[in-house]
Amino acid sequence: MVMIDRKELGKEDFELVKEGDFYIIRNGNNLFNIKKDEWDSRILGINLYKINKIELDSFDDNLIKRFLDFIKSKFNDIHCIIYRTEATNFGLINILQKNRFTLVGMPIKLSVDLREIKGNNLESNVRLSKNEDVNILALMARNSFLNAYRYNDKNLDKNKVDDLYSEWIKNSCNGRANAVLVHEINKILSGFIACNINGDTGLIDLIAVAKEARGQGIGQKLVLNSLAWFKDKVSRVEVYTEAMNYPSLKMYQNNGFKIDWIGVNLNYWFR
Repeated sequence: MVMIDRKELGKEDFELVKEGDFYIIRNGNNLFNIKKDEWDSRILGINLYKINKIELDSFDDNLIKRFLDFIKSKFNDIHCIIYRTEATNFGLINILQKNRFTLVGMPIKLSVDLREIKGNNLESNVRLSKNEDVNILALMARNSFLNAYRYNDKNLDKNKVDDLYSEWIKNSCNGRANAVLVHEINKILSGFIACNINGDTGLIDLIAVAKEARGQGIGQKLVLNSLAWFKDKVSRVEVYTEAMNYPSLKMYQNNGFKIDWIGVNLNYWFR
């Protein structure tokens, strides 16, 4: 633990401590845990921090304002700070919005028990990605995730958000994911799904269908084939989507996924 700064309580009633990559800000029994999102910051061209945890004694509007002022004074290059919390956390969401945090998304986590899923073979038109697929998939990823919360923030450059998802699938193909499956029609790539494994849980990390191939059930085929790929590796699979993405929600639920969690994404921009 490395102490960065501490001033007398009453004069400046926040304490800032660095623990590894995290910054802990305390005010009495109130605590904020933040970390710079290096990857998003680099690609989006801003200095973006994430709040990982907020613990409050009470919902105090003024405390949030003073916290934001303190953050600005200590990280004078900061542009934006974001926070994800459970949608039922009404009191905290309310005081954050009163302090100019903006709602930009409602993530939903769904999961499925693989013991309830039959079949463990990939279809003939679904295969593992190859090196020569990467640039095509990177182009496909651009403008494919318009329901994602990053596109809902008018302060973000949409071309750079496209860059982020394009880079994301490139990294997935180059080892970030345990597998990237692609769907092809007449040997032309029509969609992809990135599969990650964390212990006994699988994660559908990214899924997209080419614009010209949408409406043909390819997304569902990709999901079902990913479950077949996961089948002998993990016991359950999770996926995140947005509340506004009705087609995806319906597709996952029709294939055995159940909603585990609903949250909100809130962004605050320093002016």
